[in-house]
Amino acid sequence: MKKLVLLLGILLFTSGISFGSECSYQCVEPYDLNNPISTFFSKITGINFTRTKISELVLKKVISNSVKGGKLNVNIDSYSGKDLANGRFKSLIITGKDVSIDGIYLSSVELKSLCEFNYLQYDKQGNVTFKEDFPMSFNIQMSSDDINKTMQSEKYQTLLKNMNKLSFAGVRIESTESSIRGNKFYYSMNIAIPFLKTQKIEIVGDLKVTDGRISLKDTRLSSNSKTMNLKKIDSIMRYINPLDFSINIFNNKNAKLHVRNVAIKNNIIIAEGIIVVPKD
Repeated sequence: MKKLVLLLGILLFTSGISFGSECSYQCVEPYDLNNPISTFFSKITGINFTRTKISELVLKKVISNSVKGGKLNVNIDSYSGKDLANGRFKSLIITGKDVSIDGIYLSSVELKSLCEFNYLQYDKQGNVTFKEDFPMSFNIQMSSDDINKTMQSEKYQTLLKNMNKLSFAGVRIESTESSIRGNKFYYSMNIAIPFLKTQKIEIVGDLKVTDGRISLKDTRLSSNSKTMNLKKIDSIMRYINPLDFSINIFNNKNAKLHVRNVAIKNNIIIAEGIIVVPKD
């Protein structure tokens, strides 16, 4: 059981991501389940309930090693205690409030398995085989404070450094900042240009989903920004978009992610979609 919950902890909270316009998966009918008679006695004796609650506590503890701050809740619906120990379960729901995951800050996160039968196998060395597709829906909420704290993380700063290596004529991004005002997303960059004063460029726009990922639409320079080619800024934003970066937590074992909807409500960014780990 420890290896199963360790896997789920790693699965849900590691970086690297594959976006796609399609995120298909296939659910199957349950199989290889524990003997119905054994399952019946497990239920009436309370063994199944006890094992499930223990598994939830262990999973929460494992995930908490990666999740900082806030509150985390884990709920597992199992067929039986033995099935759960063997990696077979009905559903998994994980919710968190005001959490930090590997340097990425979220006001809330909710993950729900989408199939009524989920099946994982592991060996003594801890190697895991996904016997069937493992799809989950996700819903995350981010404030401007969340995004700004995320942009101070080591990984995002490395992203900026790599961007600066690709720049020409010594132009580089010194710092970045975001805000959400009037349900619009603002992103500002302090850009250093040789022999000139540092310029602050701020863009404003709405959010949309393009090919399963978050992007900006109706982008324009804010009134207090210096004049700059907007096409060049759009090109930069495709590389350092902090919103895409903030959902980089959902990937492992060639997982694919598809953002279905994104919106700004009450100056909070809300994104929901699907992540699928394909069967091996």
